[in-house]
Amino acid sequence: LAPIITVKDLDEAITAANETTFGLSSGIVTRSLDSALRAVKELRCGTVNINEIPGYRVESSPFGGIKDSGLGIKEGVVEAFKHFTHVKTFSVPW
Repeated sequence: LAPIITVKDLDEAITAANETTFGLSSGIVTRSLDSALRAVKELRCGTVNINEIPGYRVESSPFGGIKDSGLGIKEGVVEAFKHFTHVKTFSVPW
């Protein structure tokens, strides 16, 4: 389960998401590539899904959470070498 909230604009959505203690995954539904890429840059979480279902994932891509949602990015081939960095995965079906 995840909360669904109504917000007035992208600024409010990013602020609300970043103020939580969780940081596993976020999602944005938009027709604007600029808004999508801004969300990817500003959302503090492990994965951002753009116009995709929350479970979308390629097995070789990094996966994990930050804040109270995990111990960082732990899965993925390259991730063993990036253990101490914050990596964000996103998908854009354009």
